[in-house]
Amino acid sequence: MVTAATSPPASQAASPGLNGKIAFISNRDGNQEIYVMNADGTNPTRLTFTSANELAACWSPDGAKIALTSERDGNPEIYVMDADGTNTTRLTNNSAFDGVDPQCWSPDGTEIAFISNRTGNMEIYVMDPNGSGPTNLTNHSADDIGPTWSPDGTQIAFASYRDGISNPEIYVMDADGTNQSRLTNNSVPDSNPSWSPDGTKIAFSSVRDFAGINQDIFVMNADGTNQTNLTNIASADESADWSPDGTKITFASYRDGTPEIYVMNANGSGQTNLTNNSATDLEPAWQPLYDFSGFFRPVDNPGPGPTFVFNLTRAGSAVPVKFSLNGDQGLNVLSTGYPVSERIECDASATFDDIEQTVTAGSSSLSYDAATDQYVYVWKTDKAWAGTCRQLTVRLNDFTTHLAYFAFTK
Repeated sequence: MVTAATSPPASQAASPGLNGKIAFISNRDGNQEIYVMNADGTNPTRLTFTSANELAACWSPDGAKIALTSERDGNPEIYVMDADGTNTTRLTNNSAFDGVDPQCWSPDGTEIAFISNRTGNMEIYVMDPNGSGPTNLTNHSADDIGPTWSPDGTQIAFASYRDGISNPEIYVMDADGTNQSRLTNNSVPDSNPSWSPDGTKIAFSSVRDFAGINQDIFVMNADGTNQTNLTNIASADESADWSPDGTKITFASYRDGTPEIYVMNANGSGQTNLTNNSATDLEPAWQPLYDFSGFFRPVDNPGPGPTFVFNLTRAGSAVPVKFSLNGDQGLNVLSTGYPVSERIECDASATFDDIEQTVTAGSSSLSYDAATDQYVYVWKTDKAWAGTCRQLTVRLNDFTTHLAYFAFTK
Protein backbone atom coordinates (compact mmCIF):
# COMPACT_ATOMS: atom_id res chain seq x y z
CA MET A 1 0.00 0.00 0.00
CA VAL A 2 1.04 3.59 -0.65
CA THR A 3 0.81 5.66 2.51
CA ALA A 4 -0.70 9.16 2.60
CA ALA A 5 0.92 12.26 4.02
CA THR A 6 1.59 15.72 2.64
CA SER A 7 1.73 17.13 -0.87
CA PRO A 8 5.04 17.14 -2.77
CA PRO A 9 6.85 20.44 -3.23
CA ALA A 10 6.06 22.56 -6.26
CA SER A 11 8.61 22.95 -9.05
CA GLN A 12 11.34 25.39 -8.08
CA ALA A 13 12.51 26.27 -11.58
CA ALA A 14 9.90 25.35 -14.16
CA SER A 15 10.69 26.59 -17.64
CA PRO A 16 9.02 29.97 -18.35
CA GLY A 17 9.06 29.28 -22.09
CA LEU A 18 11.57 30.08 -24.78
CA ASN A 19 12.76 33.32 -23.16
CA GLY A 20 15.31 32.81 -20.41
CA LYS A 21 17.36 35.23 -18.36
CA ILE A 22 19.10 38.38 -19.56
CA ALA A 23 22.86 38.63 -19.04
CA PHE A 24 24.41 42.09 -18.78
CA ILE A 25 27.52 43.96 -17.68
CA SER A 26 27.41 46.11 -14.53
CA ASN A 27 29.87 47.93 -12.30
CA ARG A 28 27.41 48.12 -9.38
CA ASP A 29 29.84 46.22 -7.16
CA GLY A 30 33.00 48.00 -8.30
CA ASN A 31 34.54 46.85 -11.57
CA GLN A 32 32.51 45.55 -14.50
CA GLU A 33 31.15 42.05 -13.92
CA ILE A 34 28.64 39.77 -15.62
CA TYR A 35 25.19 39.54 -14.07
CA VAL A 36 21.99 37.77 -15.04
CA MET A 37 18.42 38.72 -14.20
CA ASN A 38 14.97 37.44 -14.97
CA ALA A 39 13.36 38.79 -18.13
CA ASP A 40 11.27 41.19 -16.02
CA GLY A 41 14.37 42.60 -14.29
CA THR A 42 13.94 40.74 -11.01
CA ASN A 43 16.59 38.73 -9.17
CA PRO A 44 19.81 40.27 -10.55
CA THR A 45 22.60 37.81 -9.77
CA ARG A 46 26.34 38.29 -10.14
CA LEU A 47 28.13 35.50 -12.04
CA THR A 48 31.77 36.64 -12.22
CA PHE A 49 34.02 37.71 -9.36
CA THR A 50 37.31 39.08 -10.64
CA SER A 51 39.40 42.17 -10.03
CA ALA A 52 39.36 42.97 -13.77
CA ASN A 53 36.63 44.19 -16.11
CA GLU A 54 34.29 41.87 -17.99
CA LEU A 55 33.31 43.54 -21.28
CA ALA A 56 30.62 41.45 -22.99
CA ALA A 57 28.77 38.13 -22.86
CA CYS A 58 26.78 35.89 -25.19
CA TRP A 59 24.77 32.69 -24.68
CA SER A 60 25.25 29.31 -26.33
CA PRO A 61 22.23 28.18 -28.41
CA ASP A 62 21.04 25.86 -25.64
CA GLY A 63 21.42 28.53 -22.95
CA ALA A 64 23.83 26.29 -21.04
CA LYS A 65 27.02 28.34 -21.47
CA ILE A 66 28.16 31.94 -21.71
CA ALA A 67 31.08 33.13 -23.82
CA LEU A 68 32.57 36.33 -22.44
CA THR A 69 35.23 38.95 -23.00
CA SER A 70 37.44 39.53 -19.95
CA GLU A 71 40.53 41.53 -19.04
CA ARG A 72 41.38 39.23 -16.13
CA ASP A 73 44.65 38.13 -17.74
CA GLY A 74 45.67 41.56 -19.01
CA ASN A 75 44.43 42.35 -22.50
CA PRO A 76 40.89 41.29 -23.45
CA GLU A 77 40.53 37.55 -24.12
CA ILE A 78 37.59 35.22 -24.70
CA TYR A 79 36.45 32.76 -22.06
CA VAL A 80 33.53 30.39 -21.68
CA MET A 81 31.68 29.38 -18.51
CA ASP A 82 28.57 27.50 -17.48
CA ALA A 83 25.35 29.52 -17.25
CA ASP A 84 25.65 29.66 -13.46
CA GLY A 85 29.15 31.20 -13.63
CA THR A 86 31.11 28.04 -12.85
CA ASN A 87 33.74 26.13 -14.86
CA THR A 88 35.38 29.10 -16.58
CA THR A 89 37.82 28.21 -19.37
CA ARG A 90 40.03 30.52 -21.43
CA LEU A 91 39.60 30.14 -25.21
CA THR A 92 42.01 32.70 -26.70
CA ASN A 93 45.54 33.64 -25.67
CA ASN A 94 46.92 36.54 -27.66
CA SER A 95 48.58 39.88 -27.10
CA ALA A 96 45.76 41.34 -29.21
CA PHE A 97 42.18 42.31 -28.37
CA ASP A 98 39.80 39.33 -28.70
CA GLY A 99 36.13 39.87 -27.91
CA VAL A 100 32.56 38.62 -28.37
CA ASP A 101 29.17 40.25 -28.93
CA PRO A 102 25.67 39.20 -27.75
CA GLN A 103 24.98 36.84 -30.69
CA CYS A 104 28.41 35.26 -31.07
CA TRP A 105 27.48 31.55 -31.13
CA SER A 106 26.45 29.83 -34.35
CA PRO A 107 22.88 28.43 -34.15
CA ASP A 108 24.16 24.84 -34.22
CA GLY A 109 26.71 25.55 -31.48
CA THR A 110 29.71 24.47 -33.55
CA GLU A 111 31.38 27.91 -33.92
CA ILE A 112 31.91 31.15 -32.05
CA ALA A 113 32.21 34.39 -34.01
CA PHE A 114 34.44 37.06 -32.47
CA ILE A 115 36.47 40.16 -33.23
CA SER A 116 40.25 40.42 -33.01
CA ASN A 117 42.93 42.92 -33.97
CA ARG A 118 45.66 40.27 -34.03
CA THR A 119 46.47 41.26 -37.63
CA GLY A 120 46.45 45.01 -36.89
CA ASN A 121 42.87 46.20 -37.49
CA MET A 122 39.69 44.58 -36.16
CA GLU A 123 38.50 41.57 -38.14
CA ILE A 124 35.66 39.03 -37.85
CA TYR A 125 36.89 35.56 -36.91
CA VAL A 126 35.25 32.23 -36.13
CA MET A 127 36.63 29.42 -33.98
CA ASP A 128 35.53 26.11 -32.52
CA PRO A 129 33.81 26.31 -29.10
CA ASN A 130 37.01 25.04 -27.48
CA GLY A 131 39.03 27.90 -28.98
CA SER A 132 40.70 25.90 -31.73
CA GLY A 133 40.78 26.68 -35.45
CA PRO A 134 40.47 30.50 -35.46
CA THR A 135 39.76 31.70 -39.01
CA ASN A 136 39.67 35.27 -40.33
CA LEU A 137 36.50 35.81 -42.37
CA THR A 138 36.66 39.48 -43.37
CA ASN A 139 40.35 40.11 -44.25
CA HIS A 140 39.87 43.83 -44.81
CA SER A 141 42.09 46.85 -44.12
CA ALA A 142 39.26 48.59 -42.22
CA ASP A 143 37.77 47.58 -38.86
CA ASP A 144 34.95 45.01 -38.93
CA ILE A 145 33.04 44.48 -35.67
CA GLY A 146 29.84 43.16 -34.07
CA PRO A 147 29.20 39.81 -35.81
CA THR A 148 25.73 38.26 -35.43
CA TRP A 149 24.58 34.96 -36.96
CA SER A 150 21.44 34.49 -39.00
CA PRO A 151 19.13 31.93 -37.32
CA ASP A 152 19.77 29.36 -40.07
CA GLY A 153 23.53 29.74 -39.65
CA THR A 154 24.18 30.59 -43.31
CA GLN A 155 25.04 34.29 -42.89
CA ILE A 156 26.73 36.71 -40.51
CA ALA A 157 25.77 40.38 -40.23
CA PHE A 158 28.41 42.82 -38.96
CA ALA A 159 29.38 46.49 -38.86
CA SER A 160 32.28 47.76 -40.96
CA TYR A 161 34.26 51.01 -41.17
CA ARG A 162 35.37 50.31 -44.73
CA ASP A 163 33.20 53.15 -46.09
CA GLY A 164 34.52 55.82 -43.71
CA ILE A 165 36.75 55.92 -40.64
CA SER A 166 33.98 57.36 -38.45
CA ASN A 167 30.98 55.96 -40.29
CA PRO A 168 30.35 52.21 -39.78
CA GLU A 169 27.68 50.57 -41.92
CA ILE A 170 25.88 47.21 -41.60
CA TYR A 171 27.10 44.45 -43.89
CA VAL A 172 26.18 40.81 -44.36
CA MET A 173 28.28 37.89 -45.61
CA ASP A 174 28.00 34.15 -45.98
CA ALA A 175 29.15 32.16 -42.96
CA ASP A 176 32.44 31.36 -44.70
CA GLY A 177 33.19 35.07 -45.28
CA THR A 178 32.22 35.18 -48.96
CA ASN A 179 29.64 37.42 -50.66
CA GLN A 180 30.09 40.45 -48.42
CA SER A 181 27.42 43.06 -49.21
CA ARG A 182 26.35 46.37 -47.70
CA LEU A 183 22.88 46.75 -46.16
CA THR A 184 22.88 50.36 -44.88
CA ASN A 185 24.14 53.51 -46.59
CA ASN A 186 24.07 56.64 -44.46
CA SER A 187 26.26 59.60 -43.58
CA VAL A 188 26.04 58.63 -39.90
CA PRO A 189 27.12 55.47 -38.00
CA ASP A 190 25.05 52.27 -38.16
CA SER A 191 26.29 49.48 -35.87
CA ASN A 192 25.43 46.66 -33.44
CA PRO A 193 23.35 44.41 -35.75
CA SER A 194 21.15 41.75 -34.14
CA TRP A 195 19.23 39.19 -36.19
CA SER A 196 15.62 38.37 -35.28
CA PRO A 197 14.92 34.70 -34.38
CA ASP A 198 12.83 34.16 -37.52
CA GLY A 199 15.59 35.56 -39.74
CA THR A 200 13.41 38.20 -41.37
CA LYS A 201 14.72 41.33 -39.61
CA ILE A 202 17.89 42.90 -38.22
CA ALA A 203 17.86 45.37 -35.33
CA PHE A 204 20.75 47.86 -35.19
CA SER A 205 21.88 51.17 -33.69
CA SER A 206 21.94 54.41 -35.71
CA VAL A 207 22.46 58.12 -35.06
CA ARG A 208 20.61 59.26 -38.19
CA ASP A 209 17.78 60.99 -36.28
CA PHE A 210 17.94 63.97 -33.88
CA ALA A 211 20.46 65.78 -36.08
CA GLY A 212 22.98 62.97 -35.90
CA ILE A 213 23.61 63.52 -32.20
CA ASN A 214 21.60 60.78 -30.48
CA GLN A 215 21.54 57.08 -31.18
CA ASP A 216 18.37 55.00 -31.59
CA ILE A 217 17.47 51.36 -32.09
CA PHE A 218 16.31 50.74 -35.66
CA VAL A 219 14.99 47.61 -37.35
CA MET A 220 15.13 46.67 -41.03
CA ASN A 221 14.30 43.73 -43.22
CA ALA A 222 17.14 41.25 -43.58
CA ASP A 223 17.83 42.59 -47.09
CA GLY A 224 18.26 46.16 -45.75
CA THR A 225 14.88 47.53 -46.78
CA ASN A 226 12.24 49.23 -44.62
CA GLN A 227 14.58 50.78 -42.02
CA THR A 228 12.46 51.99 -39.09
CA ASN A 229 13.29 53.84 -35.87
CA LEU A 230 11.96 51.93 -32.84
CA THR A 231 13.10 53.95 -29.81
CA ASN A 232 12.94 57.50 -31.26
CA ILE A 233 14.09 59.37 -28.16
CA ALA A 234 16.66 62.14 -27.57
CA SER A 235 19.16 59.83 -25.94
CA ALA A 236 21.64 57.10 -26.78
CA ASP A 237 20.17 53.59 -27.22
CA GLU A 238 22.43 50.70 -28.23
CA SER A 239 23.22 46.97 -28.11
CA ALA A 240 19.84 45.54 -29.14
CA ASP A 241 19.25 41.82 -28.63
CA TRP A 242 16.03 39.96 -29.51
CA SER A 243 14.16 37.71 -27.13
CA PRO A 244 14.36 34.08 -28.31
CA ASP A 245 10.64 34.07 -29.14
CA GLY A 246 11.03 37.25 -31.22
CA THR A 247 8.38 39.28 -29.40
CA LYS A 248 10.70 41.65 -27.51
CA ILE A 249 14.04 43.45 -27.80
CA THR A 250 16.34 44.29 -24.92
CA PHE A 251 18.81 47.18 -25.22
CA ALA A 252 20.94 49.62 -23.23
CA SER A 253 19.79 53.23 -22.90
CA TYR A 254 21.32 56.42 -21.47
CA ARG A 255 17.95 58.23 -21.19
CA ASP A 256 18.06 58.10 -17.37
CA GLY A 257 21.55 59.57 -17.05
CA THR A 258 23.52 56.41 -16.40
CA PRO A 259 23.09 53.53 -18.86
CA GLU A 260 20.32 51.08 -17.96
CA ILE A 261 18.97 47.89 -19.47
CA TYR A 262 15.58 48.33 -21.13
CA VAL A 263 13.14 46.02 -22.88
CA MET A 264 10.46 46.83 -25.46
CA ASN A 265 8.05 45.05 -27.73
CA ALA A 266 9.43 44.19 -31.17
CA ASN A 267 7.51 47.12 -32.69
CA GLY A 268 9.11 49.62 -30.27
CA SER A 269 6.16 49.98 -27.89
CA GLY A 270 6.25 49.38 -24.15
CA GLN A 271 9.80 50.58 -23.47
CA THR A 272 10.55 49.59 -19.87
CA ASN A 273 13.55 50.07 -17.60
CA LEU A 274 14.66 46.72 -16.12
CA THR A 275 17.66 47.69 -14.01
CA ASN A 276 16.97 51.07 -12.35
CA ASN A 277 20.43 51.24 -10.83
CA SER A 278 22.79 54.16 -10.25
CA ALA A 279 25.64 52.11 -11.71
CA THR A 280 26.49 51.45 -15.35
CA ASP A 281 24.46 48.56 -16.85
CA LEU A 282 25.34 47.63 -20.44
CA GLU A 283 25.51 44.92 -23.14
CA PRO A 284 22.29 42.91 -22.56
CA ALA A 285 22.11 39.40 -24.01
CA TRP A 286 19.01 37.19 -23.91
CA GLN A 287 19.27 33.51 -22.93
CA PRO A 288 17.54 30.98 -25.18
CA LEU A 289 15.79 28.06 -23.51
CA TYR A 290 14.90 24.63 -24.78
CA ASP A 291 11.30 24.45 -26.02
CA PHE A 292 10.11 22.02 -23.34
CA SER A 293 6.34 21.55 -23.45
CA GLY A 294 5.94 18.89 -20.75
CA PHE A 295 6.21 15.13 -20.48
CA PHE A 296 4.38 12.87 -22.94
CA ARG A 297 2.44 9.70 -22.20
CA PRO A 298 2.80 7.34 -20.49
CA VAL A 299 4.05 9.83 -17.86
CA ASP A 300 1.52 12.37 -16.59
CA ASN A 301 2.64 15.90 -15.72
CA PRO A 302 2.12 16.98 -12.08
CA GLY A 303 -0.65 19.45 -12.82
CA PRO A 304 -0.95 22.99 -11.47
CA GLY A 305 -2.04 21.98 -7.97
CA PRO A 306 -3.32 22.17 -5.31
CA THR A 307 -3.70 18.45 -6.00
CA PHE A 308 -1.07 16.56 -7.97
CA VAL A 309 -1.01 13.64 -10.39
CA PHE A 310 1.06 10.64 -9.33
CA ASN A 311 2.08 8.06 -11.90
CA LEU A 312 1.31 4.63 -10.46
CA THR A 313 3.68 1.86 -11.52
CA ARG A 314 5.33 -1.32 -10.28
CA ALA A 315 8.57 -0.90 -8.39
CA GLY A 316 11.46 -2.28 -10.40
CA SER A 317 9.92 -1.47 -13.77
CA ALA A 318 11.59 0.68 -16.42
CA VAL A 319 9.55 3.79 -17.24
CA PRO A 320 9.97 5.64 -20.58
CA VAL A 321 10.03 9.35 -19.70
CA LYS A 322 9.37 11.20 -22.98
CA PHE A 323 9.72 14.89 -23.82
CA SER A 324 10.41 17.13 -26.82
CA LEU A 325 12.80 20.06 -27.25
CA ASN A 326 11.54 21.13 -30.68
CA GLY A 327 14.06 19.18 -32.72
CA ASP A 328 17.21 17.16 -32.22
CA GLN A 329 19.40 19.12 -29.80
CA GLY A 330 21.90 16.28 -29.37
CA LEU A 331 22.16 13.92 -26.42
CA ASN A 332 23.99 16.38 -24.18
CA VAL A 333 20.77 18.08 -23.09
CA LEU A 334 20.72 17.01 -19.44
CA SER A 335 22.61 18.74 -16.64
CA THR A 336 25.36 16.62 -15.12
CA GLY A 337 23.97 14.06 -12.69
CA TYR A 338 20.37 14.36 -13.87
CA PRO A 339 17.69 13.06 -13.87
CA VAL A 340 17.62 12.32 -10.14
CA SER A 341 14.86 10.92 -7.95
CA GLU A 342 14.17 11.36 -4.27
CA ARG A 343 11.63 9.93 -1.91
CA ILE A 344 8.71 12.17 -0.99
CA GLU A 345 5.65 11.62 1.11
CA CYS A 346 2.55 10.61 -0.79
CA ASP A 347 -0.59 12.73 -1.01
CA ALA A 348 -3.92 11.09 -0.27
CA SER A 349 -5.77 13.85 -2.16
CA ALA A 350 -3.71 13.38 -5.32
CA THR A 351 -4.84 11.67 -8.50
CA PHE A 352 -3.16 8.32 -9.13
CA ASP A 353 -2.88 7.27 -12.76
CA ASP A 354 -1.52 3.91 -13.89
CA ILE A 355 1.52 3.88 -16.16
CA GLU A 356 0.22 2.20 -19.33
CA GLN A 357 3.64 1.40 -20.76
CA THR A 358 6.86 0.10 -19.34
CA VAL A 359 9.97 -1.13 -21.15
CA THR A 360 12.80 -3.56 -20.61
CA ALA A 361 16.08 -1.96 -19.57
CA GLY A 362 19.18 -2.97 -17.70
CA SER A 363 19.93 0.61 -16.65
CA SER A 364 18.71 4.16 -17.18
CA SER A 365 19.53 5.75 -20.55
CA LEU A 366 18.67 8.68 -22.87
CA SER A 367 17.93 8.48 -26.60
CA TYR A 368 16.30 10.60 -29.29
CA ASP A 369 13.57 9.36 -31.67
CA ALA A 370 13.61 11.43 -34.87
CA ALA A 371 10.32 9.96 -36.10
CA THR A 372 8.38 11.35 -33.12
CA ASP A 373 10.77 14.23 -32.30
CA GLN A 374 10.93 12.94 -28.75
CA TYR A 375 13.67 12.31 -26.24
CA VAL A 376 13.20 9.10 -24.28
CA TYR A 377 14.83 8.72 -20.90
CA VAL A 378 14.38 5.13 -19.76
CA TRP A 379 14.22 5.34 -15.97
CA LYS A 380 15.08 2.04 -14.26
CA THR A 381 13.26 2.01 -10.94
CA ASP A 382 14.13 -0.06 -7.85
CA LYS A 383 12.06 -2.90 -6.40
CA ALA A 384 12.85 -1.55 -2.92
CA TRP A 385 10.66 1.50 -3.70
CA ALA A 386 7.44 -0.52 -3.39
CA GLY A 387 4.90 1.24 -1.17
CA THR A 388 6.60 4.66 -1.52
CA CYS A 389 6.37 7.81 -3.63
CA ARG A 390 9.21 9.61 -5.42
CA GLN A 391 9.86 12.84 -7.27
CA LEU A 392 11.76 12.57 -10.56
CA THR A 393 13.70 15.76 -11.36
CA VAL A 394 14.76 16.31 -14.97
CA ARG A 395 17.17 19.26 -15.17
CA LEU A 396 18.16 20.40 -18.64
CA ASN A 397 21.39 22.08 -19.69
CA ASP A 398 19.58 25.43 -19.89
CA PHE A 399 19.16 25.13 -16.10
CA THR A 400 15.38 24.65 -16.21
CA THR A 401 13.91 21.96 -13.98
CA HIS A 402 10.92 19.73 -14.71
CA LEU A 403 9.24 17.37 -12.24
CA ALA A 404 7.12 14.23 -12.33
CA TYR A 405 5.70 12.31 -9.35
CA PHE A 406 5.47 8.54 -8.98
CA ALA A 407 3.86 6.05 -6.61
CA PHE A 408 5.19 2.49 -6.57
CA THR A 409 3.40 -0.80 -5.98
CA LYS A 410 4.83 -4.29 -5.51
